[in-house]
Amino acid sequence: MGDRTLLLGMDLGDEKTQMALYNREMREPELIGATEENPEALYDTVIEMEGMEPLIGFLPRIRQGGEIMVDGRASDPANVLAYYFRRKLAAVRQKYPSETIRQMVVTVADPTLSFVELIYQALEKLGIEKDRAMVMGHKQSYLYFVLYQKAELWVNDVGMFDYDGKSLHYYQMQLDRRKKPIPVRVMERDFSDAMTMVGEGSEPGAVFENIVYSAIHKQILSTLYMTGAGFEAEWTDEIFRRLCVGRRLFKGQNLYVSGSCYAAKELGDTPRLENYLLMDEDMLTSHLSMKVYKDAKMQDYILAKAGNPWYQVDNTIELVPDGETELNLTVTNIFSQKERHFILDLDPVAGKTARQCRLALRVRFSDVNTCIVTIKDRGFGELFPTSNRIWEKTLKIS
Repeated sequence: MGDRTLLLGMDLGDEKTQMALYNREMREPELIGATEENPEALYDTVIEMEGMEPLIGFLPRIRQGGEIMVDGRASDPANVLAYYFRRKLAAVRQKYPSETIRQMVVTVADPTLSFVELIYQALEKLGIEKDRAMVMGHKQSYLYFVLYQKAELWVNDVGMFDYDGKSLHYYQMQLDRRKKPIPVRVMERDFSDAMTMVGEGSEPGAVFENIVYSAIHKQILSTLYMTGAGFEAEWTDEIFRRLCVGRRLFKGQNLYVSGSCYAAKELGDTPRLENYLLMDEDMLTSHLSMKVYKDAKMQDYILAKAGNPWYQVDNTIELVPDGETELNLTVTNIFSQKERHFILDLDPVAGKTARQCRLALRVRFSDVNTCIVTIKDRGFGELFPTSNRIWEKTLKIS
């Protein structure tokens, strides 16, 4: 096995996929497969198999829970996705045959829980476990991208328009430097309906320019980013020149893949955003912790950390109660510092809590505000066999 040094980002889209590796010398992402004809390294999200018709449009069907037919037979979606990942990663192995992936971040437009879990399953089939993989949404990738740029580009808020030719979304990155850690949030507005006016005789440039000035009215922005295939049209050039007055403006289709690559750098190498907390509607705003005796002292053990997406949390800790008849979990909001306490009774193992059982405590979330705590009795050796008792508690942490 080669050295685990590669920091890889992938933007997995229904129609196009991009990959980028962090170039340590240049200190920026390097697109995989970029050519003079395809400088953005945008490749069709298609599976080509010898002697068979290309598998087109498989990713939307996977996201929607539909059946994937390969050679006339239904195939496991995780296997299909794993096959696609394997073919894409072959380009990385070809370029860096003596190195392997240290951290991989996959970014998707809509990170639903079922889709995220499927991506993890597919990567595990390739030997890339969760300790080396992260799945995040486009908004999170956008934040990583901006915060890895020169500081003068995000002195104030930063705006981004994403236009694929049909839907148009505006995202504004907002920092509150008065708080520690500094929360970084995304405000989102959907202007897709307004762009339908283009099909009713209006000039696309005029409609878009009105939308931009509506979105940024009274906003102090350092920089605007324009991403998406819809901005490759000629009508954008003159409008972008006018929008540059008083701010910087950049256009390109590699923002999300670059953001995922920077996220891989942050997670798999020396971090540089420790003083920032990247937030969106999927991010936890509270720590979930409990006091445990470890390494000869009492300490707080973090079961779920603020700033992580709720769908990413699935942690298990093993406990040996020393006379306790209940567990005390603490939820701490990182902004207000207010605490809430939840008591979990150990009645199912009553009489065994004096070092006579081991408890597996699992924490996961069904949404950003709902935590599911599962406790399982694992017994304690041959003298105290497991009762196979499993019980759950749902906590509303908002």
